[in-house]
Amino acid sequence: MADSPEERSPDERPRPTPRPRPGARPSPRPRVAGSRREREEAAEAAARPARPTATARPVTRGSAKARSTSAVATVKPVRRRASKLALVLALLCLVAAAGGGLLLWQRLNPSYVDSTIFSAARSGVQALYAYDYRDSDGSVKRKLDVLTGDLRDQYEKDLGQGGIIDTYEQVSATTSYEVLDVGLQRVNDAQDTATVVVFGEYVVKSVNTGDQAAPEGSECTVTADGGQSCTQTVQVEVTKVDGDWKIDELTLLTTS
Repeated sequence: MADSPEERSPDERPRPTPRPRPGARPSPRPRVAGSRREREEAAEAAARPARPTATARPVTRGSAKARSTSAVATVKPVRRRASKLALVLALLCLVAAAGGGLLLWQRLNPSYVDSTIFSAARSGVQALYAYDYRDSDGSVKRKLDVLTGDLRDQYEKDLGQGGIIDTYEQVSATTSYEVLDVGLQRVNDAQDTATVVVFGEYVVKSVNTGDQAAPEGSECTVTADGGQSCTQTVQVEVTKVDGDWKIDELTLLTTS
């Protein structure tokens, strides 16, 4: 005989089924890991193409224009700096060229020249061309004193006994050089060597000159005291030797 409901134990009694509340929906059944539906959803997700995680920011005309303006603004200062740099370099080149030209001009045309160069050239040429038969030895010594180097050796040989000095003594000759002007051609930086042009008149007088006319076509003239004066231009190079100016080279530019 079946037990009555009252005789059943509390655990065996049927529990009343709750009625659903009006408007409430039954909750979905909980998903069990590894269920068929979950496997299908995982397969669909794997087959679906991957989407980028970051979304691209939409570009508007205003933002594109702003970036373009910013790029132009960045380029302009760079171009301006490059232009300024090129201008500075050009100016530096001009200054360097001008400085080099000035140094060259100053070297060829020094603002200050040792005045003793002119006086030494003048007195040196006068002594070299001077001779008096009444003081022959002194005249030769004064000639050699203003010379140096190979030029001195050559004059010492030419003015020895049996040379031109003997001829000068025989005709009682006197010679001199009247300097009219002195011009500087060049001088070195240390101003201890210079090339000078001397303009003047070479005057010769002897027992024969008063009776002879000046050679035709020459630039010579007969003086009032019976001598002959001839225009003569010489180029001399003077150099300092132990503090004194000496002539070490002489070239006749014009001679009569």
